[in-house]
Amino acid sequence: MILLVILVTVVVSEWVSAEVRQAVLWFRHTKCLHRIVTESLLRCSLCGRQQEPAMTPSTLWAFDSYQRIRSRLPAVTVDSVEPQSVASLGVIADRFDGFIFDAFGVLNVGNTALPTARARFHDLQAMGKRCLVLSNAATAPQRQLVQKYRNLGFPITSDQLISSRMLVSAALGSETDQTWAVMAPSWARSDQLPCRSFLIANQDIQANRDRLDNADAVLMLSTQGWTDRLQQGLSDSLRRRLRPVWVANPDLVAPREDGLSLEPGHYAHQLADTIGLDAVFFGKPFSNAFDAAKTKLSHIPASRLLMVGDTLHTDILGGRCAGLSTMLVTAHGALKGLNIGTCMAESGIFPDFIAPEI
Repeated sequence: MILLVILVTVVVSEWVSAEVRQAVLWFRHTKCLHRIVTESLLRCSLCGRQQEPAMTPSTLWAFDSYQRIRSRLPAVTVDSVEPQSVASLGVIADRFDGFIFDAFGVLNVGNTALPTARARFHDLQAMGKRCLVLSNAATAPQRQLVQKYRNLGFPITSDQLISSRMLVSAALGSETDQTWAVMAPSWARSDQLPCRSFLIANQDIQANRDRLDNADAVLMLSTQGWTDRLQQGLSDSLRRRLRPVWVANPDLVAPREDGLSLEPGHYAHQLADTIGLDAVFFGKPFSNAFDAAKTKLSHIPASRLLMVGDTLHTDILGGRCAGLSTMLVTAHGALKGLNIGTCMAESGIFPDFIAPEI
């Protein structure tokens, strides 16, 4: 009798456990399905293109958008690795002599420094480690951008900061005979670029569109102040006469205090989708950014360099293609709140290390 009671108890317990497991799985599936349906409202099946989100873009929308343009990004030519989860960069700091940090999502979110990142940056420099910031930022001139990070508490010099604006400025030095139409706000100081230029304004797509049509090339520097109307005007002008377009910030999104912002890369790929534009990009994940960083750290073997970023498709992909070890941070950037394992599996991009923060 006792054995029968025990047997019945075990069977009932197993049945209850199975029911509980099923309930948990159903709950998770329901939450996932709700999220997918919500995100799907941001997607447009027209012509196989995505619609620009009517609200602040989400991390899932951003990841999906990066996946959609994957064929336009560098291809990984090295074997996949098995990522190692670590508590922070401090756990593996002794394995490397040089560190290349992405900015947004790693050191700061918008204009707010991440306290743990600031402390880590100080600690690494106190240990004699060489630290660079490799940023796709292009709005502010170099001196102003360096001062921004110094004000945020990161003790860097101009020699420690490589920005996409710096990269495109160097390339513009050989294009002095061209007149460039520039996507940027007035305070971006495009007059400091080594070329003839003017800012794309509403009058250039309305009463004075000849000025935009007659520009020799287009430079996509910053989306601050950019509107759908200006984007449509630029698209129409390029349809009338296709010209070179250089993109000084390949990012699709950037983490801000109030969510993700759309960046020049988003609008450049929108043009690629609609008019077949083949733009030239300056910054991560493209080789011009990593070549510049490796040149500055040429005294350190590549095996002792670590690229640290928050985005698989820019920081980690670019670092892997450059032959560097990579670390993905997940708490504040473009992958915040997503299932990192799923994102890695879907993208085929794997970092060497994963941590919530540095």
